Amino acid sequence: MKASEIQRTVDEKLKKLEALFGKKIPQRHRKAFITAITHSSFSGEYKNFSSNEKLEFLGDSVLSLAITHYLITHYKEFQEGDLSKKRAYIVSEKSLAEKALELNIGEIILFGKGEIKTGGRCKKAVLADTFESIIAAVFIGFGINEVERFIQRVFKQELLDVGEMETSDYKSRLQEALQKKFHVVPEYEIVGEEAVNGVKMFVSRVKLKGSKIGVGKGRTKKEAEESAAMEALESEAVRED
Repeated sequence: MKASEIQRTVDEKLKKLEALFGKKIPQRHRKAFITAITHSSFSGEYKNFSSNEKLEFLGDSVLSLAITHYLITHYKEFQEGDLSKKRAYIVSEKSLAEKALELNIGEIILFGKGEIKTGGRCKKAVLADTFESIIAAVFIGFGINEVERFIQRVFKQELLDVGEMETSDYKSRLQEALQKKFHVVPEYEIVGEEAVNGVKMFVSRVKLKGSKIGVGKGRTKKEAEESAAMEALESEAVRED
């Protein structure tokens, strides 16, 4: 694309972003928002653009903080372990990708030609990563209070339903995923015990064809295995693009 075409495309996508969170992007933070929607395939073709990989890293932390803040404020009856599981469910790649699809984020991303041809706009990992990058840009441009409001609006239903959310069936989900993808079942083993704040915790490890794909802790062996399965579901070996 010519420089003028690139500029026009960027302007159009930023307008869609502004519509998404209902605010005008400050001029001084415009670059951050452009970076947030820049896939590595686009930055590879146009060297003046940086990919959103670092912003994704920041966005992951901001999202986790915002969800944690909401949960401990509104669900005081839950213990730390329950809150951790519910947060993990909300911020999982699957959840983020589904939300990104709802928000039509695939149409906002700057892709290189090759990535468009291979269906980049529909890849779960790409959508989830870009969503996290956009959250980082909102944090940079508008601050923590505004990004929390944005996240609470986007995840309104999930946060309202979190008290009834089923988060204890990770083992079944992992087994289903491994059987579908590799035609094998996961292997679990208890590898130790630890004392956390005076409470004995079991440490479980789950393997795929002999290789570790997840580790978890719990007050019971079952809880430890569920925690290990939860981590495994987000591993590169298991998750789908």
